[in-house]
Amino acid sequence: MSSRALRRTALAVATSAAAVLAPLALPTATVAAAPAAHTLMGMSDLEADTLWMPPAPTTSPVQAATAPTTTTTVRLPALVSASYKFSSLLDGQPVRWNPCQAIHWKSNVSRGPVGGLDVLKAAVAHIAYVTKTTWVYDGATTTVPTTAYLPKVPSNINRPVVIGWTDSTASDLLRYKPAAVLGMTRTVWFGVDDGMGHRVAATRAAVVALDRTDRLPLRGVQSWSATVLHELGHVMGLDHPADTHQLMAATLPNVSSLQTGDNTGLTRVGRLAGCVNIPA
Repeated sequence: MSSRALRRTALAVATSAAAVLAPLALPTATVAAAPAAHTLMGMSDLEADTLWMPPAPTTSPVQAATAPTTTTTVRLPALVSASYKFSSLLDGQPVRWNPCQAIHWKSNVSRGPVGGLDVLKAAVAHIAYVTKTTWVYDGATTTVPTTAYLPKVPSNINRPVVIGWTDSTASDLLRYKPAAVLGMTRTVWFGVDDGMGHRVAATRAAVVALDRTDRLPLRGVQSWSATVLHELGHVMGLDHPADTHQLMAATLPNVSSLQTGDNTGLTRVGRLAGCVNIPA
């Protein structure tokens, strides 16, 4: 991996509540009132994401891993691994979408390659399959994937994920990024700190900006298909792992699809991890 490859990091901002003492009728007796709940918010930052690297010579084709077709256990993978990494952890758990709710998405392919929409749909279907989540396509949009689309005020309502091709002139996600950057993703999550040591949050929105100035094949190694799968991994809550052979590595490796570690990490943020229940 190039030492210049930039990494995405996760930023979580939280506040906690202090107990408040309230007097009873008797002058000498006091009791602690229930701590007030506080809102949590977090965003992934704007460091460079998917980077292009020429495929290394190999004597045999690299086989893409696929998710298992059957599930025999609901035991979750470990939180720490060299082959997958989570963007944000809250109280020791990955921040993710509520997998028990449908994730809606929209496409902006007006400036993308011919066949780009088919690539997006196939990538979304594959992520849905691995995570066992439901994705609903809401159709085309003219919205450009920028940070302006992301909600700034805490909400318990999910916004559709916007995925599309743009450039550094139109999107701040790509502005001032190195030429090697193929795509950028930013997510936002909101949650609640109940003031009693329990915090829970869920991803509420995401944007994926694909650099239209790059000339990639639709499918195969170092393709738009591989790039979109990588970006959707970020949408689901994955970061760049230490293992550079995984598709989620900071610099795209010589593979065309999700690898074993990628699939394992996605399982940890998917339906098998259970619903995300945030108190009203």
